[in-house]
Amino acid sequence: MPEFPDLLQRDLFVLEQNLRTLLSPHLSQKDHLNLLNLACGRADETATLAKILSEHSQTAHIQGLDIRAAEIDQANSHWKKSLPSQTSATFRTHRGDRLRDLQQLDTPDITFLRHQNYWNDRPVWTQIFDQALEKLNEDGLLVITSYFDKEHQLALEALKNLGAIQIGNLANPDTRALTDAPGKSVDKHLAVFKKG
Repeated sequence: MPEFPDLLQRDLFVLEQNLRTLLSPHLSQKDHLNLLNLACGRADETATLAKILSEHSQTAHIQGLDIRAAEIDQANSHWKKSLPSQTSATFRTHRGDRLRDLQQLDTPDITFLRHQNYWNDRPVWTQIFDQALEKLNEDGLLVITSYFDKEHQLALEALKNLGAIQIGNLANPDTRALTDAPGKSVDKHLAVFKKG
């Protein structure tokens, strides 16, 4: 693995490699792709997502949603200036379990949920998963990553119960352990689903 100036850059490099492995077999070449990044926070992974999209489209738009206004402000100030011209991004404060309320939401080709938090509030996350699947294009993909083994299994079960079809799953061999909880590590698992 190459040397990185900080841990975030290392994590994003690993995420990029894993997303390429999981998504490339399922993404067709298109003129334009829309990606919805739910619970995006500061959207640190935006450049990584833009790179993956650029491999499959001429232009792309990334929409980020999070309930934390301060993080959305950071995402807007950073990414409005830092993306290549063929990729645009907008970030706004909104609840992921209220996607049906968003009239201006572009229909996503991909919905991305990094470090989903299913076991924190199962009813809310079930709504987030359900509405994320509902908003997808008919051939769209839902991608999740998880910090924990058990949480990942619970999220997979919840998505399957909503009718989603799992088409990829990856245990990250290069995950980085975190010390704030036992068994927690960065993008420990990734999975991709399509509508059922």
